[in-house]
Amino acid sequence: MKHLISIELKKALSIKFFIVSMVLIFGPLIVITPIINGSYSFFRPIEVHAQLISSSSISLLFPIFLVALYANSYANEKEENFLLYVKPRTNISKYVLAKGFVNATVTFIVAFLMIFIPFVFVQYIDPALSIIQYETTFYQPVSVGTFEFLAERSVLLYGLVYSLWVAVNGVLYVSVAYLLSICIKNRFVALSVPFLWWFIMNFVTGVLGIESFSPIFSVFPFLIATQPIWTAFIPFAIIILTIVSLCIYIKSKEIVWND
Repeated sequence: MKHLISIELKKALSIKFFIVSMVLIFGPLIVITPIINGSYSFFRPIEVHAQLISSSSISLLFPIFLVALYANSYANEKEENFLLYVKPRTNISKYVLAKGFVNATVTFIVAFLMIFIPFVFVQYIDPALSIIQYETTFYQPVSVGTFEFLAERSVLLYGLVYSLWVAVNGVLYVSVAYLLSICIKNRFVALSVPFLWWFIMNFVTGVLGIESFSPIFSVFPFLIATQPIWTAFIPFAIIILTIVSLCIYIKSKEIVWND
């Protein structure tokens, strides 16, 4: 199993992976910071961080960006009939498990850094550079949403926990895409489903007046009034149940053997 994971890591850490990762991690800082700087009244660095993330396309296209990292690896190999060469050499179930583990691992790291590095910059590096402008004539901090209660205890705790929250959600969405690529022959459909869920459920919850349960506001709660923390776990629980159901289905049908 360790050997399979090592092989998959080498496959995952491609030039394309590093380019996409760097764009996701540093793109908002480089592109969005000059746009929002001076355009909004900021009182605290974490408000800058929240605006930085919400003003970028990350919150809108979150599943698509992360799926592009490595979630399509099984679909690509299936389309190229690579599994025909894998089956005689190793246990296909372990192979698929190793691929899923690596997919989750690299996604977690990139998603965490995508949130945490901008947080470190605005909270700890920018004060020494004084790039970002803050309102100084009066002080009226703006809530960063559901996770504001963490910032009241410790700003660093907020940065760490919120970055972990986004990373874990990222893993769940790419895992759904990965598992669907095993179940569905059309890889475009399989890899698009997490984004369609992300987008459609945001629309549906808005129409029904239950925006607090929107997948987008669950992960990126900056554009909605502060909600009880338990509301964020409703979409989270639905995705976990989806993953469990897909795993049971794949295991019971032995789908990986049928292609």
